[in-house]
Amino acid sequence: MTSEAATTNTLEPQDGDSYYDRFYVHDAADVRRHLQRLVDGRCTLVAHADGAYHGVVTVLLQVDEEAILVDVPRGHETLARWIAAPQLRFEGSIERIALRFACGPAVLDHHDGRPAVLLPIPERLLHLQRREFVRREPAPGSLVCKLRAPEGAKPAVIDAGVRDIGGGGVAIVVTPQQLRLATGDLLTGCRFDLPQFGEIEVDMRVRHVIEREHRGRTVTQAGCEFVDLAPAAQRKLFRYLMQLDREELARRRQYD
Repeated sequence: MTSEAATTNTLEPQDGDSYYDRFYVHDAADVRRHLQRLVDGRCTLVAHADGAYHGVVTVLLQVDEEAILVDVPRGHETLARWIAAPQLRFEGSIERIALRFACGPAVLDHHDGRPAVLLPIPERLLHLQRREFVRREPAPGSLVCKLRAPEGAKPAVIDAGVRDIGGGGVAIVVTPQQLRLATGDLLTGCRFDLPQFGEIEVDMRVRHVIEREHRGRTVTQAGCEFVDLAPAAQRKLFRYLMQLDREELARRRQYD
């Protein structure tokens, strides 16, 4: 590795980061240890340059005391965008633990005789287990999930109730007459109109389905995981979750 390591590794705050502040790792040795696990596990990462909507799949190649090496992206245009960006954001997972970090700027380097991207060690790293994707319950009727109906069905859009929602997914409720859901289904183009924050569109994977009785009728409750949540949608969602937290805190204070 050359000595041209970038000199800045400041993680610019993203809207919504404070929602998960307690899950960030700041100790340099712990950050390197978690990054090394990604190398050892040959885990893929999704990388985003600042301002880029779509992520690019890459892998972490090497972790040193002050820098990391990442595989170069395909395409000169993407590589140029990486080098020009003040920082890159990476997301990955290992053993059902989500890892997220940001660092930069990047410079072109080499690893084992092949091109690679050199970046400074991130100052902090999000280490989030699945169970820590805390769910919040919106006020009844305040939030719905608009689902695309099967082709040819009427109406073309189905309003599903939202039982709870979090940074990683949502529990929706429909009737069997509205829509039949099964574990593994991919629901594309789902829309949420988040009060005060506007609409987001997401894709969701159905992870589990149960049928239960609700007010004298059978309903289907489906636990869904967000798939490749876009950064802009993620920021709106986190701001909405923080607002739900503030509202819950205000209710508790009212009854104290």
